[in-house]
Amino acid sequence: MASFISVRALLISTLVLTSLSAFAQNTPASPGSTQTSPALQASPSPAADPGPHSAGSSSLATEKKPAVMQTPAVRLASAKTVLITRTRGGDIPYDVIRTTIDGWGRFTLVKSTEPADLVIEVASSGGNSDVRVTGSMGTSPRTGQPEHGSSSTRDLSAAEVSLTVIDGVNKRVLWHGTESAKYAMKQKARENNLVEASEKLASKFHDRLEPVEAR
Repeated sequence: MASFISVRALLISTLVLTSLSAFAQNTPASPGSTQTSPALQASPSPAADPGPHSAGSSSLATEKKPAVMQTPAVRLASAKTVLITRTRGGDIPYDVIRTTIDGWGRFTLVKSTEPADLVIEVASSGGNSDVRVTGSMGTSPRTGQPEHGSSSTRDLSAAEVSLTVIDGVNKRVLWHGTESAKYAMKQKARENNLVEASEKLASKFHDRLEPVEAR
């Protein structure tokens, strides 16, 4: 009898616990509590779409525009430093042109090509009235034997002075001019004519830099 009562009491306790557990599961959540749907918790927030033009816009922003080639007039006007060299001929044209350009006060004369915006080449030829002696081998009309002969000629050509202005960066020719000196027999007169021609040539270059109508 006592065993039967114990088994019955155990069954009643089990039923009570089961009923309490079921009641707790079916009880609704309190108004202050919030629950998040598992689907909402698992779904990540969508990333911002960069759009199809973002890569192209970035590449366009990094592209470098090609360098614009300056016209000779603009390049000459913006030049500040000048290297003057003698490529051929005597000292007179070089000295006259160098002194004249330096006297303008427009350029700073430099001694190397590295800092030079412009390179001015001065050359001259002819007009030196030199006597040239040439030798020849011939046959004597009297003896019929070979004999040496010589002849002399004098250079009577007029001297020519040229001035070439070159861009110190890309080496293109920006301006070129020439001037002929009058021929003279006397050395002093030839030198004076060469000075005059060099001054005229420098004046031509100055007119290219500063046209007469702009002064």
